[in-house]
This record gives sequence, structure tokens and C-alpha cells, in this order.
Amino acid sequence: MTAWPDPPTFEVVTGVSTGALIAPFVFAGRSFDPALTQAYTGGHADGLLKSRGLLALFLPGVFDPAPLRDLVLDNVDETLLRAVAAEHAKGRRLYVATTSLDTQTQIVWDMGALASRDDVASRVLFVNVLIASASIPGAFPPVPLTYDHDGRQVSEIHVDGGTVANFLVAPEPLLLADNLGARGEGRIWVLVNGKPEPKFQVATLSPARIAARSFDTMMKAITRSDLANTAQFARVNGMTMNVAMIGPETEEDSLDFGRENMNRLFQAGRAAMQAGQAWRTVMDAQGRAAPLLPPRAESSSSDTVAAAGERTPAPSQDQ
Repeated sequence: MTAWPDPPTFEVVTGVSTGALIAPFVFAGRSFDPALTQAYTGGHADGLLKSRGLLALFLPGVFDPAPLRDLVLDNVDETLLRAVAAEHAKGRRLYVATTSLDTQTQIVWDMGALASRDDVASRVLFVNVLIASASIPGAFPPVPLTYDHDGRQVSEIHVDGGTVANFLVAPEPLLLADNLGARGEGRIWVLVNGKPEPKFQVATLSPARIAARSFDTMMKAITRSDLANTAQFARVNGMTMNVAMIGPETEEDSLDFGRENMNRLFQAGRAAMQAGQAWRTVMDAQGRAAPLLPPRAESSSSDTVAAAGERTPAPSQDQ
């Protein structure tokens, strides 16, 4: 995002999981590009996956929540909150999604409205929503969120928004709408932090690796499904849809937050943006679709074997 030479002014910015940590900076404006760059390349996430040791047997979450909390607190300051509130006052909107374990639903938070309030409770809730949206279930403990609803105080347990959907374009009921009045005018930009296409890898019969591989498989499938649903939403409403994700030539590990790996991925994204290759239009305003996933540079022997073993062709994802 920081290398985008002339980005549009987004009317609505949303964030889920790590995207929730990016979204406030993007929403606040280009003056926060250095802060966003520093947050992701400055080594602040180095110790993010700090094991709880034996405490993990008795407490929810394998990893200590303190590094994630400190990462958010170190980067969300009063200057950023004021900038978010100022953009909210102009009519733009910033939304972050979490997952409520109490209701088993996605909850969408109006972060601009929270930033516009001066009370301590709203400031705390703003920070805790960001922490909750990035708290992977099982890896990090859930986050209690307390807020006022219809004149009474409600407290619920929330986790990563990606548990329900890996990005937020519209609430579920609106995704079924086909007459939003934006035909030919609406543009959707989806930034995917990862590579949602399946990747062949010999599975190891170890409990930890099976769990990690299963989680990765599930998240890739959810992302592909979300992309397909959003493409159909764009098609029926005459909107364009553009997608950016890690390219097939770049290796990635979704659980490696080390400074070297974060810098490598950051530079790969910057290079793609500067070369004009980061964004791909997967749906145009006339409803013409392109593949949701970027083409692979080349097929490995394992890819060929997997394709040859399919008995029934799977439907394309853009149908």
C-alpha cells in the first residue's frame, strides 16, 4: 500500500485479522505510510509467537498475548486516533471485524465512531477490537470486549475475524443484494495477506504439524470462498473488483513474523506495486470475470500428478 503511487481515496476501509492492524493507517492517510512501514518492517513482531510453555496446558492460547497487545499499543497512539476521527467526520468509514464466540457471528465495529469519542472506555475498546481481530483461535487467547448495547453493558468473548470471513466487503445479508444503486460506480479492492491457492506438501504425522496444516488448509479455502462470493456480489451489482495477494514466485509462511521474513515480503509487495503488477482486475463493471488466483509461473511435478488424479473437474472459482 505504501508504494502505491496514486491510490484512490477509499470511502470505506475494512480490516480483518492482520488487515485490522493495517486498516487504520490506510484510512488515516498517506502521512501515516512511514508508521505503517515501521510497524511491519521494524522488527516489532519478532517476538509475537512467544510460547506460554506449560501454562498453555491450563490457559486458552498457546502463545503469550502480551506481544500482540504491545504491538497494537505501540502503534495506535493519540495522533492516529485523531486522524481516524477526522476522516470519520468527513463521512468516510473504517470498519474492523471480529468473531464473537458467544453468538458465533461476525461482528463489525465502527472504528471511526469509537475514535471520535473522548472517553477512556472507547479508547480501550478501539485497541481491544484490533487485538481481538488478530487473535487466532487456539494460538492466542480470546479477548473480552465490553460495550454498551441498548442502554445496557454487554461483555462477549471475541477472536480473529478471519474465523468467519477472511476479509469484509459487506455484512452477509448485503452480499445477497443485487440492487445497491452502485452499478458502474462501485469499486472493490481486496488485499489478501497470503497465498490462498492450495500448495502441495507431504503431510507429516505429528500432532502440531497436522494441526498447523489443517488450519492453513481451512484458511486458504475460506479465502477462496470469500473471493468467489465477493466476485459474484460485484457482478450482480455492476461493480469492479480488484485483488492483490502474494505472488506465486514468492515463498510465504503465515506464522513467520521474524524481521527478515517481514522485510522480504514487504519488499516483494513494494516491487510488485512499483511494477504495476500488484492489483489484478478479477471482475469488471460489465460482469466479465478473470481468474481469482494469479497464474502459476510453472507447474511442479506434484501439481501435474494431482491434476491427473482428479476424476471430475472442479468448477472454476469465478462462476
